[in-house]
Amino acid sequence: MTLPAQEIADRLGGVLEGRPEILIDCVRPPESAGDGDLAWIADNRSIPTGIAASAVLVGPSRPSEELIDVPAIIRHENPQEAFARAILLLHPEPEPRFSGISDTARIHPDSNIAGDVIIGPAVTIDAAVEIGTESVIHPGVVILGPSEIGAGVTLHANVVIYGNTHIGEGTIVHAGTVIGADGFGYAPTDEGARKIPHRGGVRIGRDVEIGSNCAIDRGALEDTVIGEGCKLDNLVHIAHNVVIGPHSFFAAQVGIAGSSTIGQGCEFGGQSGMIGHAEVGDRTQVAAKAGVLRSFDGDQVLMGLPAEDGRQMRKIYTIISQLPELRDRIRKLERDLENLESAE
Repeated sequence: MTLPAQEIADRLGGVLEGRPEILIDCVRPPESAGDGDLAWIADNRSIPTGIAASAVLVGPSRPSEELIDVPAIIRHENPQEAFARAILLLHPEPEPRFSGISDTARIHPDSNIAGDVIIGPAVTIDAAVEIGTESVIHPGVVILGPSEIGAGVTLHANVVIYGNTHIGEGTIVHAGTVIGADGFGYAPTDEGARKIPHRGGVRIGRDVEIGSNCAIDRGALEDTVIGEGCKLDNLVHIAHNVVIGPHSFFAAQVGIAGSSTIGQGCEFGGQSGMIGHAEVGDRTQVAAKAGVLRSFDGDQVLMGLPAEDGRQMRKIYTIISQLPELRDRIRKLERDLENLESAE
């Protein structure tokens, strides 16, 4: 799609400086942007030398003199959010390569599917499955019943949905993810481990996005819950009976053990984890590779293994980096002390 800079600014809710008529047809990084391209430059990034973009998207405080070589400047209160919208505007989501319901899909007659749902080849839909309007089910998806898939949901290739799963409207689940498998629960006996049956389900709120190859386990008796607006990166594991508040973020390879509770607006860095039956409050930030081994109140940053208050852990890391020098100083003091005792 090709649009003049003024129309792009208007659609994004921004303010244009410069040439309103210049045509834009692509969004590119500022380092490689050229004629006809729009580039987003975050407030904490410097302007690339010799920037050649036709237009840039910046925050309201970026000095205009830094951008004198750019024909059009679009200022926005939230330039990162505007950047995401600009991509959708100039690079719309591609239409599925299939339409309607594929002849190779196996759909149980006791399912309830809205008339405009798109279902790709080799999909299996069980009895007692409900799928809301405008949903798209990509090839190879398996949905077992009873389950409810809300309106506007996208399930990418080879997603598996077990029974007793509810997925809210507008949610996106990427390829290879499994939702609703049994949790890791066993009771030790003299004859070995006895599996604990899992009869709960999974409830996922609206506008959630789940990356590729994630695993979200069903609860033992009650449901595993993921609140609305949560975003899960690839390879995230959410164990049985975990409850996650709305609008929380989980980077790749995060693991949350069973029966944990996570407040709203929390953020977990890559490869971090949390022990079972613990709780963290709202807006907790967990640094990459941190291990949460007990409960914490909200509104704090946690770092380290075991995770503790980030300010304290930064002091500890500073001391650790000085350990070789401190060891040498201690050895020197010990030698000096030995020499003084020998002299006496």
